[in-house]
Amino acid sequence: MRDNKGFTIIEVLVSAVIISVLIMAAFAVLDLGRSSWFAGDIRSELRKEMIRAFMAMERELRETRPSQLQSFPYGTSSTEVTFKIPQDSNDADTTILDPFGYVEWSGNIRYWLNGSNEIIRTDPSGATRVLVRGITSLQFSRNRNPVLPQDLLIINITAQKASAIGKVASETGQLIIKMRN
Repeated sequence: MRDNKGFTIIEVLVSAVIISVLIMAAFAVLDLGRSSWFAGDIRSELRKEMIRAFMAMERELRETRPSQLQSFPYGTSSTEVTFKIPQDSNDADTTILDPFGYVEWSGNIRYWLNGSNEIIRTDPSGATRVLVRGITSLQFSRNRNPVLPQDLLIINITAQKASAIGKVASETGQLIIKMRN
């Protein structure tokens, strides 16, 4: 009678193949989870950038009047907007009204998308600053509400960013602003 104390080479090879397949499956699942996590993280960053842009533009654009928009007429759209906001221009009386009771307006303020995918704000003195980066599309359009006599400014933004693993994430957003009368 023969006493077998070890494994045959076939048994060792089969068990090595099974362990290799299990390890590769585990790494594939981990890689899928990692890429999903990165995609969600990048989308979150893009949303934050869009919200930052919307908040900065909304503050000023709510203050303007339709008559102070200089970029485009009703029913059209543009990749930039130029406007004025109420501002004390003589600094002597600390009010935004002139001696005759009319609103004093600032110089031109401009929002636009440059060739480096950045939304730029140009102030009345001509100084520029970057609001946000990673924006691939910026569109302003002007509509009049058919139900209510409101002038609406609609801003559409598309942001895009590539992850470290080569995946590209994209987010779009829209903001509708009711300008003062």
